[in-house]
Parts: sequence; structure tokens; C-alpha cells
Amino acid sequence: MARRRLMCVAIAVSAGLSGSAAAQPTAAGIVARSVQAHGGNALTSWQTLKITGTVVMQDGIAYTGAYTLLAKAPDRLRVEHDATADRGRAFYDYFLNGGVAWSRRNLIPGALEVDRIRRWMDQCYGIAFYAMPGVVLERLPDAELAWPPQAAGKAAPPAAGAARKVWVVAATVGGERRELFIDQETERFLQESTPQSTRSYWDFKTFDGMVTPTRILEITKTRQGESRTPFTWTEVRRNVPIEDWRFTEDMPKK
Repeated sequence: MARRRLMCVAIAVSAGLSGSAAAQPTAAGIVARSVQAHGGNALTSWQTLKITGTVVMQDGIAYTGAYTLLAKAPDRLRVEHDATADRGRAFYDYFLNGGVAWSRRNLIPGALEVDRIRRWMDQCYGIAFYAMPGVVLERLPDAELAWPPQAAGKAAPPAAGAARKVWVVAATVGGERRELFIDQETERFLQESTPQSTRSYWDFKTFDGMVTPTRILEITKTRQGESRTPFTWTEVRRNVPIEDWRFTEDMPKK
């Protein structure tokens, strides 16, 4: 009788574990749930996108510059960082047009790493970019993430927030591996990391059907250590008129 009871308990525990394992979401399932939490089809159905806000820029001292992002699907992007809005002297433009990338400082053209601005283009789609064909997803062990992160400047909290339980998904884009951190409770996309940089997202708000962060911290590895750039998004608009010439100014000839 005792042996039969032990066998029944063992079978019940085994069945419970099997059911628990079966209930665990896949990497693709986690990303799909996060896409819905952020607005679903609204994240990818735009033809043009305009984001405005501020960016903390370093030029001897910290300036709160004006930030403007203009995107036109599928592969045109212009990002402006304007420190002259806050006593600064520098105005930066960053461009992507097809496979061509370039920059300007105070209207003087310069080079730009194409992979860097392509990441910015990918980020225009939020978590939905990682649900697109061609992205290889792999589930990693769950983790805890101190969120939001600690950063200097008005756009970020003075200290790191409480630990959040997150799903961790590895996404391979071309030859680059990125790690995505998605909140298990809210299913919101809190952070993404590449070998070169980390972007953290918080203070989410709905704009035109898209649930997007209004606070972003980008940490980039440099030869001197790392740079920390806080952004604030104040407005996100889809399908607004954007002239084609904005993506061709001083474009290098192939």
C-alpha cells in the first residue's frame, strides 16, 4: 500500500514537472507576446516615423540638446542631435540611405559606421523587429534586471531601480548576437544589448497605438571606457509627411 502511494506521488510530481516544462514559452513566443504588449501591428505598419525629444550631449560640459529622428521604411533614417538648443555649439546629423551611411558635424560631412545606424533603424520597430523573418531567436536562462538603470542627467533616475524578473532571448541579426530582456509581468521590452552597446527603456507611453519608452539610456563602449547617453522622447508620430531630400543631404557618391 505504501509502495503504491509513493508510486502515485512520483507519477503526479513527474506529470506536474512535465506540464510545467511544457508551459514554458519559447523564445519566439516571448517575443510575440511582447509585440502585442507594445501595440502589435502598429509597430511595423508605418511608412514614415518621426520622433522628437531631447538628448544629453557632452561637449566639454553636458548640454540638453534637441533630438529628432526621421525614418522612412524600409531603409532610410536621419537622426539629429542639436546642442545649440542649450547653449552648445555642435549640431550633429546621422544618415542612412539604403546601404550608405554618413554623418555631419555643423554641416561638415564625415564618416559613420553603417552597422551603428542600422541598429538605430532596427530600433524604430521596437521589439517587433525581432519578430521579423531572418532573425534567429534562442531562449536563454531567466534573469533579474535592475530597472530602470542608474544614469546621470535629468532623463534618468539617480539610482538603479528594483530587480525585475525577465525573460532573456538571444537574437542573431546577420552576424551579430543581441540579448533581449523582457519583463515577465508586463511583457514589456526593457533592455537590449550588443557587444558594443546597451540600450535600456522605461517610462512607457502610448503614441498612436504604439507603446514606446519615453526614457532611454544608451551605453556605448569606447576606447576611453564607455559613454552614457540619456534620451527623452516627447512625441512619436506615424505616417507623417517627410520629404525625400532629408535623407540625401551631402550623401556620399558610391
